[in-house]
Amino acid sequence: MLATAVVGGGEALAQGGFHARGPFDGGWAIDVRTASGPCGTGFAGEYSITEGRIAGRFTGGSGVREVTGSVSPEGSFEMRIGGADGIVLTGQLRWRVGWGEWESAGCSGSFMTNRR
Repeated sequence: MLATAVVGGGEALAQGGFHARGPFDGGWAIDVRTASGPCGTGFAGEYSITEGRIAGRFTGGSGVREVTGSVSPEGSFEMRIGGADGIVLTGQLRWRVGWGEWESAGCSGSFMTNRR
């Protein structure tokens, strides 16, 4: 009888407009490294994922840069740092880690990311 009450309560929550947590939701840290171009050696920062949407702000020597993007349910993602004129990162997330490549006008490199 108790199990029925718990299951029934969960159904009511789901119908009440609560969203399911995505498999990659939460805070993430990223370490970006430059392989070619005059963009410096790299940088590190943090961002968050909520229901497949990437958001955040990186603060560095060139000011505050907006972070946007999206993640598929399978973990493939695209992220932009600094808007249309910034860098584009594409990669793959798996449970608590991720990796990929990035490029911008004249520079490129790789990155690693991990869940906080």
